[in-house]
Amino acid sequence: MRPKFFYGYVILALCFANMVVMRGVNGAFGVYYIALLEEFAWSRSDGATVASANFFVYAVAAPLVGLAFDRFGPRLLMPLGALLVGAGLVLSSFANSLASLYLSYGIVTALGQGALSFVGHNALISFWFVRRRATAIGIASMGQGLGALVMVPVTQLLIDRIGWRWTFIVTGSLSLFILVPANALFQRRYPQDVGQYPDGDDAQTALSFSRHSTKHPDQRDWTLGEAVRSFPFWCITVGHLALGTALFMINTHAIAHFVAVGHEKLAASFYFGLMGFIRIGATILWGSISDRLGRSTTYGVAIFVTALGVACMIVMTAGAPIWLVYLTIVLYGVGHSAGNPTYGAVIGDIFSGHKIGLIFGFLEISFGLGSAFGSWIGGYLFDVTGTYASSFAVCLLCFIISGLAIHACVRWHTRQMEAGN
Repeated sequence: MRPKFFYGYVILALCFANMVVMRGVNGAFGVYYIALLEEFAWSRSDGATVASANFFVYAVAAPLVGLAFDRFGPRLLMPLGALLVGAGLVLSSFANSLASLYLSYGIVTALGQGALSFVGHNALISFWFVRRRATAIGIASMGQGLGALVMVPVTQLLIDRIGWRWTFIVTGSLSLFILVPANALFQRRYPQDVGQYPDGDDAQTALSFSRHSTKHPDQRDWTLGEAVRSFPFWCITVGHLALGTALFMINTHAIAHFVAVGHEKLAASFYFGLMGFIRIGATILWGSISDRLGRSTTYGVAIFVTALGVACMIVMTAGAPIWLVYLTIVLYGVGHSAGNPTYGAVIGDIFSGHKIGLIFGFLEISFGLGSAFGSWIGGYLFDVTGTYASSFAVCLLCFIISGLAIHACVRWHTRQMEAGN
C-alpha cells in the first residue's frame, strides 16, 4: 500500500528552493560584474577573475562536498552551505579590492555553493527517485530558472536603488534566514529514514523494480576507485569541463553582451531573466522526455537547439533587430536547460551505490574548472577583440563536446547492460 504522502516531494521542494537562491546568486553576478567594473575601473578579464576564483574553489571543494554528503548527510551539509553562502555575500558588501572579493565571494561563498549545488542535490535525489530520476532532477532544476528570472532583474533594481553593497547584504540575508533553518529542519537522506521507498512505491513494488528493471539491472555499488578506472568517468569529466566552460561563459557575460550591443542594463537583466523563465518549463520537459526517449537522443536534440541559440548570439551586433534578441532567448533558454537533468541522471544511472556523493563530487571538479575558465576566457577574448563573437564561438564548440560525451557514455552503459543480461 502506497503511503498517503511521499516525503520525497518535501525533498524536491527543498532542492528547488536551494536552486532558486543558488542560481539567482550565480546569475546575478553578471549584474554585479557591471557595477563592479563601473566602480573600480577594472578590465573585463580582471573583473571576471572574481567569478573564476569562485568556480575554481567550487571545483576543488567538490570532492570534499561529496565525501561530506556520504558521511554526514544533507541535514548537516546543506544548512552549513546556506550559512556560508549568506556569510560570503554579506562579507562581499565590504569589499574594496579584488583580493577582498576573492576571499568573500571567491572562497566563502563558493564553499557554500558547493554544499548546496549539483553534487549534493543530484546525489540526494538519486536516493529518493529511481524510475523518475531525470524528471525529479528536472523539477528541482526548475528552481534555477526561477532564480534567474526573479533574482537577476531584482538584483539590478536593488543595485540601482540601494547600491551593490546593500544588495549583497539583502541577498545574503535571504540565504541566512530562509535556507539555513529550512534545510536544518526538513532534510533527510534516505526514504527509509521516514519509513518509505524510492518514488513513493510500496515495499513490494520497490523490490520488484529493483530485481527486474532493465534500466538498473543490478544497481552495482561502485567505489571511487572503480569509477575512476572506468570509461564513463573520464568521458563525463571531459563533457562536464566543456559544459561548465560554455554555461558560465554565457552566465557571466550575457548581460554584458546585451549592454555592449546597445541595450539598457535593466533590459539586459530582463533578457537574462527571461532565459531563466523559459528554463523553468524546459528543464522539467527535458527531464521527462529523457526518462521516456533516452538520455542520448534527448540531449542531442537539446544541443542542436542550444547551438542555434548561441549562433544567434554570435551574429547579434549593435543595431540588431529585437526579434533576434528574443529568438536567442527562446532557443538558448530551451536548449541549455537539458544539461543539469541529463548529466545528473546519467551519473545516477551509471554510478549507483553508497559512494555516489563522492563520485558526484569528483566528477564536479571538471565542471567547476570549466566554469572558472569560461568566465575568465569570455572577458579576456572581449578585451582582445572588442566583441563577444569569438567567446561564443568557443562556447558553441564546448556544447557540441558535451553532447558527444553523453552519447558515448550512454552507448557504453547500454553495452554493459546487454553484456550483463
